[in-house]
Amino acid sequence: MIATMPLITAGAAGVLLLLQTLLMLTAALVRRGARQALGDTGQHPGLTRAVRRHGNLAENAAIFLIGSALLEMIGGDRLWVEGLCGAFIFARLLHALGLSLKNTVNPFRVLGVILTFVVDATLAITLIRIAARIYLSK
Repeated sequence: MIATMPLITAGAAGVLLLLQTLLMLTAALVRRGARQALGDTGQHPGLTRAVRRHGNLAENAAIFLIGSALLEMIGGDRLWVEGLCGAFIFARLLHALGLSLKNTVNPFRVLGVILTFVVDATLAITLIRIAARIYLSK
């Protein structure tokens, strides 16, 4: 099996990096307005939401992108990888939108969390299946 360049994942990484940069900028602006240089005292709900939007994307995107790149490199189906990347980006946009609202318990956030879980679990199972098939065929 020949490893391929993870071009789909590279494109997804670019989109997620732009989103991460936007969320970082908004968190910095909210921090400045709240005069809170470090941490979160809990006194500024908007700051808490901004910090969590930024942090939550960082927590989830890194491991997803590693898994997606590996899937491409070990021969995962192109349309499948595109679908997973698209669904993950959509899920993270929904989640960021949901955390942007004053009432953080809302359909956008819930759907973002559920879709992220489904995409991550699907990617994990796909990686295990393909890796096991390749390993056992040697």
